[in-house]
Amino acid sequence: MKFKCFILDLDGVVYKGNELIEGADERISKIKKKAEVYFLTNNSTLSSEDYVAKLRKLGISAEEKEIITSGYAAAWYIRKNIPNPRAYVIGEEGLVKELRKQWIDVGHRNCNVVVVGLDRGFTYAKLAWAMKLILDGAEFIATNTDRRLITEKALLPGGGVIVKAVEEASGKKPIVVGKPSDIMAKIILEKVKAKPEEVLLIGDRLETDIAMGKKMGMKTALVLTGHTRREDVEKSSIKPDYILDKL
Repeated sequence: MKFKCFILDLDGVVYKGNELIEGADERISKIKKKAEVYFLTNNSTLSSEDYVAKLRKLGISAEEKEIITSGYAAAWYIRKNIPNPRAYVIGEEGLVKELRKQWIDVGHRNCNVVVVGLDRGFTYAKLAWAMKLILDGAEFIATNTDRRLITEKALLPGGGVIVKAVEEASGKKPIVVGKPSDIMAKIILEKVKAKPEEVLLIGDRLETDIAMGKKMGMKTALVLTGHTRREDVEKSSIKPDYILDKL
């Protein structure tokens, strides 16, 4: 089948941490000569422009308009749904950048939204302040609920672990904007110029990448270079259209 658009997850598909997965650069170069390509990630620690720089450093041509991050999804959702937003952020500079690009004020006081993503400087004090704001009525937005982050050296706790801490402390469930949410799906449908059945979504997680692709009516391919093993597919009710050893 000939696809008009490819949507590629990043961590575990294109690279692990800062290391390119062998052959991914060459394969993406070939795909781009024939079809539209977007890069999709739940990791909010970098902004879209940061991801462009990272991909180019790994030998992959990319433009900012081709990058869709969970940070961008958070900013998109807030801008459309929360009047006069002022955000308290548990997250890193990439998430702050994406919010500010959408003219969202970021601060500590008088916040009507709390945005939580992966934060490698997470502290008890941040947790306590987020809890207070949410209990006072601030909207609770999570970039994703991924429990683990894949790197070149090891698996590490993901942003979902921090989201869960805030959820437990506040007693409130977040609005999740990253994969496999309908919010991220709407953003993709706005950008992609092809029909869902003409799109192949490639990822390494059944419960996020593949689940969202199937929900949207896209074809899906699971690569085995990241989180998921072939035996995991056999045990899961989520079945990709294709299983690939690597991109």
